[in-house]
Amino acid sequence: MKGFAGKRILLLVENNPVPFDKRIWREAQTLKETGAKVFVISPKTDHYNESHETIEGIEVLRYNAYFSKGSKFGYFREYIDAIIKMFYISFRLFIKEGFHVVHVANPPDLLWIIASFYKLFGTKFIFDEHDLGPESFISRFNIKTEKKNNLIYKILILMEKISYRLSDTTIVTNESYKSNAINRGKIRSEKIFIVRNGPDMRKFNKVTPNKKWKFGFNYMAAYIGIMGVQDGVDILINAMKYIVNILKRKDICFVLIGSGDEAYKLKSLTKELDLDKYIKFTGRIPDKPALEILSTANVCLSPDPKNPLNEISTMNKIMEYMVCEKPIVSFPLKEAIFSAGDSALYVTDSSEKFAEGLIYLINHPNIAKKMGKFGYERVKNHLRWEKQQKYLINAYKYLRHTF
Repeated sequence: MKGFAGKRILLLVENNPVPFDKRIWREAQTLKETGAKVFVISPKTDHYNESHETIEGIEVLRYNAYFSKGSKFGYFREYIDAIIKMFYISFRLFIKEGFHVVHVANPPDLLWIIASFYKLFGTKFIFDEHDLGPESFISRFNIKTEKKNNLIYKILILMEKISYRLSDTTIVTNESYKSNAINRGKIRSEKIFIVRNGPDMRKFNKVTPNKKWKFGFNYMAAYIGIMGVQDGVDILINAMKYIVNILKRKDICFVLIGSGDEAYKLKSLTKELDLDKYIKFTGRIPDKPALEILSTANVCLSPDPKNPLNEISTMNKIMEYMVCEKPIVSFPLKEAIFSAGDSALYVTDSSEKFAEGLIYLINHPNIAKKMGKFGYERVKNHLRWEKQQKYLINAYKYLRHTF
């Protein structure tokens, strides 16, 4: 894979630090393996607070970030702050090192502002679309009015189109996003490369279960991921309320891994419903304990509700559950069904049905085991990063003749 020796590549990611952002980190590692020199600019957080460090031969530069508390103005301020700081760091790097490619990950769909500046000097621009910005907005803020009449929605559509049009190559996570790039973005199919979000099974794989993560309960169900408005973690809390108070099952606990701008509210809701005994929040934790928790769980949980974003988005957590050989409870979303297939039990969109699906899998361990095995084989044979990284390389090969 030593096809890009001597090339310098800059990756930009605004919403997560690196290497915590697993997709960007996998991409950076793959590009490093091709012989390229790779730089990443990302925000600082409590656990990733070094301004400059080299990890596995990849130079990571970080800035002091302002993160929104969830308001529209907060996001505007966050993104403007990030663009200014990322541009400053990238410009200093450009003067010192120069780079051949700027590879930007959304959200937001504003990093074309930085990439387009470097295009003036012959640098290529790759737009790596992780989330559909317009759908994220209407899903997060539950926009009920006619979308075409919403000013912010119109602006986000415009920012997405500019990102598509200015990019020399676009990378997306699934067929639904590719269709959007073609139909709404009006860009050529051959310019678009699908690179799915499979885990790297050489580094993220099932481990020996550890009963300590069941906290003395007979059964444990696990969640890993972001805790925002559109992620449905409140559905899990209300499902536990139904399990304890209506189904009278007090032998099950939930372990919820991750954080987000709704985490405080979710913890408050748990306390308000007197469910602290049954629901454990770990916050963001390293892969080792996370893998232990997922490998120990009887069932894993994907509560993303049906909305314009979730319906067509590929959820990282589903593949992480599958690689730990666990059955999944999910709502019947288009891309969730594609990823999980028969490893998930699909239930209608309510906390009660979600709870009943979970209980069904706990009560039918043979079915659950069969589902888990199906998921593991599907990831191993089709979805893992080792199968996907060739498509990332193909996207870069598409640019290589223009370097």
